Amino acid sequence: MTLLHVDAISKTYYPKKEGLSYKALSNFNMSVERGEFVGVMGPSGSGKTTLLNLLATIDKPTSGTFLIDGTDPATLNDSQLAQFRRRQLGFVFQDFNLLDTLTVRENILLPLALDKTSHKTMNNRLDLLADQLGIQDILDKRTTEISGGQQQRTACARAVIHDPKIVLADEPTGNLDSKSARQVMDTMTTMNKDEGATILMVTHDATAASYCDRIVFIKDGQFFSEIRKGERQQTFYQKVLDTLSVLGGDFSDDHKTRS
Repeated sequence: MTLLHVDAISKTYYPKKEGLSYKALSNFNMSVERGEFVGVMGPSGSGKTTLLNLLATIDKPTSGTFLIDGTDPATLNDSQLAQFRRRQLGFVFQDFNLLDTLTVRENILLPLALDKTSHKTMNNRLDLLADQLGIQDILDKRTTEISGGQQQRTACARAVIHDPKIVLADEPTGNLDSKSARQVMDTMTTMNKDEGATILMVTHDATAASYCDRIVFIKDGQFFSEIRKGERQQTFYQKVLDTLSVLGGDFSDDHKTRS
């Protein structure tokens, strides 16, 4: 069943300088099935982060529409949109976005606390999730007392604690060493396979991408190609590298340019 349907969305930015415009996305289409783990890749400036910002309802498309589980966010008022974002979407950011004043437990439970979920439900949900993701031993630590990899695994737990329709991940391994990155991708795989989370992940990292079921490639704001994983992750990894070499461009993790 299709969970996310993107229909011909375009996004044009108009800088303050008159007469100039920048088309970040052009007539872009894609879909994500319920329970899929999909990666989005492309050179810097290709439109992948713009796409994620639109789907996260942080920005609005210039034209075109997209539906998340049948809902068009463009039809919601500000209050409805805030509730939709809080309940239906989960987020994993490159820089973790955890609150230093809270413990790991409190950070993870924040989405449920905002929805005034009962303490019993919150604790039951957390116990199950912490066990699945292997973070039971850090629940009562402050985020300043744990490693970057543990912080990102905490962020992953927070992203799925409220059972969102889709988790949007923006370069989740971008600030991590290779060992921590593998732990985070194992965590995201557990979220996908055991929790049934639908995940859309923007990444520049071929190793992280090889954990996905499918990769969608963007070039110059348009759909370029897609590849699907077979039985062997190593073979899929090589296919990712081959496609990136055909795409060309800069794949450095640079959020200073719009990508």
